[in-house]
Amino acid sequence: MQWKQIKVLFILCFLVLDIYLLVMFFQKQKDADLGIAETLSSAVEDLEDEDISIKAELPQQQLEESFISVKQKNFTKKDEKKLEDKTNLEAAMIKNNLMIGRFEEPVSFQENASDEVIAEQVKSFILSPDSYTFWDWNKEMNVLVFFQQKDGRPIYFNESGIVLVFLNDENEMMFFTQTMLGETQSPGDTNSLIKPKQAINILFVNNKLVSGDVVTDVSIGFYTRYPLDSGVQVFAPTWGITVNEEEDFYVTAIENRVFTSDEVNFLKTAARSVFNKVRTTGEETKLKEFVMDRINKKLSELNRSETE
Repeated sequence: MQWKQIKVLFILCFLVLDIYLLVMFFQKQKDADLGIAETLSSAVEDLEDEDISIKAELPQQQLEESFISVKQKNFTKKDEKKLEDKTNLEAAMIKNNLMIGRFEEPVSFQENASDEVIAEQVKSFILSPDSYTFWDWNKEMNVLVFFQQKDGRPIYFNESGIVLVFLNDENEMMFFTQTMLGETQSPGDTNSLIKPKQAINILFVNNKLVSGDVVTDVSIGFYTRYPLDSGVQVFAPTWGITVNEEEDFYVTAIENRVFTSDEVNFLKTAARSVFNKVRTTGEETKLKEFVMDRINKKLSELNRSETE
């Protein structure tokens, strides 16, 4: 009888303890939410005091998302033939995960073509066109950059999911290279993403913003966090923030990490990677020689201009 009473007493004690811990948890969560709100309010005031303005339209909804993991896609001979069958295009698959396509006659754009028109024209030649979004026309290398999308959002600066279109001195398309990421693997638990203003505040706290800066664009995408030994890459939901219409920063929306991008260095690395893959794969062909020669020429010209 006494043991039963002791047992009941223990159960009641643990129940009281659980309730206490639960109350403490909710109180801490409430304090944390208030702290975020106060920090955000203070951040807006600090930004105004520093003459930092936000001209971008900011998404208002609270997003709940997770990391995603994706492995690079291998192309097939069927994919290669699909490109080969297109008019004015010669294509070849390199090491299963790189596709190169050369225009037999350079393709020009109409004068003053918009980004939408350029994107539509390029997408008429590449594989899975709806999987890519036009990112930039990099004038230093004279290359059109298309990022692959996952869940309708770009994966920023990843060599495994990108289309690069190389232009000649007349801004005509000479050839393109394409890589692609495969299906998204099962995501983990979802997390509440920080809001855009919080991401901007993180830039400010990390001394990435200075007096007079203007935030001109904010969008959500994915940034590479780390590769796994299996070849799978893990991507984090990330706010892309453009400052003064020319400088891009990236703030991971779960971990609050800040990254910057050097687009030219990224493109140089990607171009060298293509060059090396083409050079070391199979027998030489006129197509491969053409691609290697043009990439080597572009990199040499860029290196000369940087040293002058």
